[in-house]
Amino acid sequence: MKRILVTGAANGLGRHMATKFLSRGFYVTFADNDIHSLEILEQLLANDAALFPPNSNRSIQSHALFYKCDVSDESSVSTCIAATVEKFSGLDALINNAALATPWISGNDDSTTPFDNVPVANFRKFLDINLVGPYICSYYAASHLRASKGCIINISSIRALQSEANNEGYSASKAGLLGLTQAMAVSFSSSGVRVNAISPGWIDVREMNTKESVALSPLSESDHSQHPAGRVGVPNDITKMVEFLVDDDNGFITGQNFIIDGGMTKKMIYNE
Repeated sequence: MKRILVTGAANGLGRHMATKFLSRGFYVTFADNDIHSLEILEQLLANDAALFPPNSNRSIQSHALFYKCDVSDESSVSTCIAATVEKFSGLDALINNAALATPWISGNDDSTTPFDNVPVANFRKFLDINLVGPYICSYYAASHLRASKGCIINISSIRALQSEANNEGYSASKAGLLGLTQAMAVSFSSSGVRVNAISPGWIDVREMNTKESVALSPLSESDHSQHPAGRVGVPNDITKMVEFLVDDDNGFITGQNFIIDGGMTKKMIYNE
């Protein structure tokens, strides 16, 4: 049974990935800087009979660790990984998912503020969390992954390859993550550790909001039809690829970036 650490696991895609691994009987660390969401999620999962049947020898206490972790802080990361290794006696996979979720350089939902109207500190924050964070996590996990011949999966974005206006921080950090992926894949090549990246497109993760449950308005027909695949993505579209890459049977794959976007980056768009 593999031992998995997922960063940014309290909400969204990270929550879906970590919970799916937990449902398979894996040992999972849910790492996130949002302690409130972590506490709520731990309670939700502990009461999930599908995850932990009453007569099962599995429990939330034995198979999961919920740990407050700021991926941009070395001390926070080192203690999180140490706690994971102590609880599960090792580490087999690191999923670098934690990130500033907004693509806009303003740092909020304002897509119109140009990049030269916000502090340079905004750009640095994107780099610190979205790029330096995965580096720090990989740095402190390295020796444990070498011991298990494990793997690292970096969650990038198609915004590493194409952008909207005012995406400088997000796009640059996610593009840097692709460079980091290929560099680490080569650096780890003699140790049996594989490093890959996944670049999701539009994935509807609204149902994975842990802190609040709200009525969701359905996506429009145009939301779906603009994708060559005919629909917006769902979390399982990404989680299935993560599971594939974690599987030792796929050990010949390293240094790669898997674009999962319903074909959007292959679509030529002209103004009619």
